[in-house]
Amino acid sequence: MNRPMRDFPKYTETGFLSKWTLQPCSPSCGTFALMNSARLPVLALACLCFAPASTVRAQGSTVGSSTRSDSINLLHTTIALDLTNTANGIIRGDASITFTPRVAGITILPLDLLLPVDSVTMNGAQLTFTQAAEVLSVDLGGSFGPADTLTLSVGYHGNPPTDPSGFGGFYTLSTYQYDLGVAFDAIPHSYGRAWFPCFDNFVERCSFDFLVHTTGGRTVFANGALQETTELGNGERITHWHMAEAIPSYLTSVAAGNYVALNDTFPSVSGAQVPVVLAALPGNMAQVPGSFAHLQDAFNTFEQWFGPYRWNRVGYVLTSAGAMEHATNICYPDFAADGTLGNEDLIAHELSHHWFGDLVTCARPEEMYLNEGFADFCAKLHMEALYGTAAYKALVRGNHHEVVAKAHLADGGWFALADVPQVVTYGETSYKKGSDIARTLRAVMGDSLFSAGFKRLFSNNAYSPMNSGAVRDSLEAATGLELDDFFNNWIFQPGGAAFMVDSFSVAPNGGEFDVLVHIRQKVRGGAALFHHVPTSLTCIDAAGQESRSTVDLDGASCGIALTCPFQPVAVRLNDDDRLALATTVDTATIVAAGQKSLDNADLWLTTTSLAGPTKIRIEEYWVAADPVAGNSILISPDRWWRVEGTIGAGTEMKLRFTVDGRPGVATAFDQALMQDASFTEDSLLVLYRPTPAMPWAPVPATIAFLGSHTDKFARIDMPGLQPGDYAIGWRTLSTATHENIPNGAGWRYYPDPASDRITVVAPGNAVRNGDALVLRDLNGRTLVQEPLRSVASMVNVSKIGAQPVIISVRHADSTETPLGRLHIVH
Repeated sequence: MNRPMRDFPKYTETGFLSKWTLQPCSPSCGTFALMNSARLPVLALACLCFAPASTVRAQGSTVGSSTRSDSINLLHTTIALDLTNTANGIIRGDASITFTPRVAGITILPLDLLLPVDSVTMNGAQLTFTQAAEVLSVDLGGSFGPADTLTLSVGYHGNPPTDPSGFGGFYTLSTYQYDLGVAFDAIPHSYGRAWFPCFDNFVERCSFDFLVHTTGGRTVFANGALQETTELGNGERITHWHMAEAIPSYLTSVAAGNYVALNDTFPSVSGAQVPVVLAALPGNMAQVPGSFAHLQDAFNTFEQWFGPYRWNRVGYVLTSAGAMEHATNICYPDFAADGTLGNEDLIAHELSHHWFGDLVTCARPEEMYLNEGFADFCAKLHMEALYGTAAYKALVRGNHHEVVAKAHLADGGWFALADVPQVVTYGETSYKKGSDIARTLRAVMGDSLFSAGFKRLFSNNAYSPMNSGAVRDSLEAATGLELDDFFNNWIFQPGGAAFMVDSFSVAPNGGEFDVLVHIRQKVRGGAALFHHVPTSLTCIDAAGQESRSTVDLDGASCGIALTCPFQPVAVRLNDDDRLALATTVDTATIVAAGQKSLDNADLWLTTTSLAGPTKIRIEEYWVAADPVAGNSILISPDRWWRVEGTIGAGTEMKLRFTVDGRPGVATAFDQALMQDASFTEDSLLVLYRPTPAMPWAPVPATIAFLGSHTDKFARIDMPGLQPGDYAIGWRTLSTATHENIPNGAGWRYYPDPASDRITVVAPGNAVRNGDALVLRDLNGRTLVQEPLRSVASMVNVSKIGAQPVIISVRHADSTETPLGRLHIVH
């Protein structure tokens, strides 16, 4: 599935579909086929559990509950669906559900359904049932256990719902009638219950038959294989599809319309010929070949990376909205099939779900990155295979910037990939950060082991759900790699880490040079320090020659000793973009005066005079800058920059910083800097240091107010660019002070900013029994709660990630005294 589509280059090349010709299909099917008369050569690509639940919990489970799947196993569902009255928005269904209890004592079958039920029968007898909200509870009329296999039928009808988000539910339009199996807003997100009774979770799977009754000559496409079409006359027919593979409710699909189809086959690495069906209305069909020209390339790429395609066909059916990865019957928006390759990444994304999200599904919606993040990454693998490494790197760099700069703003906080709240299941963290970490896993494992590991994973776990721990264990078993640190660093905790070169020394050693590099780590967004991170370290000499090696970085600081064949003048980390560290970088060679946007560094570079071509490299660190001595200047806890380059005499350059702390704005990268109620843009300043060993000092700069002086949105122009480090600061006080005395009923705390400990002083120098200090992040989550046992209590804040926090005192009677904000920096 994909959210609203992003812009990509509008490629215009044509591929294999340009050689197809339209021919009539079997009359019973009512479709047309495009037969391939001249297939173009295909480029071969070498690169590329659940906790036990009691019977009682299963009997009384809530909508979408996965615990019921521990006690009851759905085996098969046959849906007889009547779409003859969709002009009035009404569907009718009869769902025959075969199931077996996993435990003894099952008396109730709980099903999820959003349509009113007419009857429930089993063995010809009526069963009693209750329907409350979204749960249908059927009294089975007895107690059953693992030895029993039961089949009951649910008759229902109504106007099926669609999700308020616009994505999800069953759509009864004049042109199409179809479902989208997940809902962005509804919780649970799995949305099979919009049109048939089911266990609407991500873990329960069963096989399906669909018998769909239509009028008006409408053709039906559904999951699996077409069994037969029964013509009833005057454009009325019943179409039967069978899905042999077990799939969860959200992957089921029925689409009806006056479709025609393009048919072909793709040769699989398994030796099979996989049928391909692309269905569209006749008026859209002329555009389909151009948009799907590289579908076979995507198919080949994913098979080579992840193993054989294990489904009976590749199917896309055009609808008015989408896209959604229904197994073998992908819904794809008709407006995206515009005859160009501008959305080919979306086509590839949906196809890749037949490995990530269909073949193996996430066990919990909180781990949606296993479906959506990996599919987003697979789309980039497809683009890499087609257009090369440079195109791939441009895509992942752009995505990485979106992740470190904006994902936490868009989603309302930093979240672990393995624990994203359901209110933002389909947000930036699951998609974009998931993609970023998937490409990092590729780099850490190496291409051959990454491919081998996932091939084994899909072979051993086909048609089943997995959680993050199971994915880790499977990859380790398949490759022999130890991936605990990777998953602990990148998957099981929020936030991110940045490593920076603090200093390095060079000593001649024969014809080579011994280099000792001192490296520090900083974290952001609630992350603990990363451990054992295999990072590229590159030495560069004055002529630009490079020597790269991979080093193991660990802890708050570390020293790396290595030998270099030349004398380096610069040392860089991760300059090959292997890892999704909390840094972004832009480079430019300036050959003429003028202004240039450095998008990945979020700066404008203006050259007013130029003595000769000048190479500039600017790295943006998305972690707190080192603090300024004293307490009169708050330096940014959000980000800072490192500039490399040789700026010769006669060359004049300046930087333009946009500073934005406005709540709710997608580019508000400086919110922590501007949280204080007394903030004013008049006190902003640019700080500079030539090396990390030197103290920060203000440099001349001009502030342009883009609104009021307090709206937290300004521009700063700084002339006289030189290599070194830069940060934005805020002059909090006219003179230095060492404590913060907010309006907190006489309570005091200091220092602010703090990196290690703070001291909290009670009013009146009196100990208050039962008082506790509470620190919360800006989303209201408690970070620290510690009793205050003396007049001046010391509280450790070193384990809290760099961020502004709200500080208050909770009293014995549960009331609280707010003290103000504390800025934590590391």
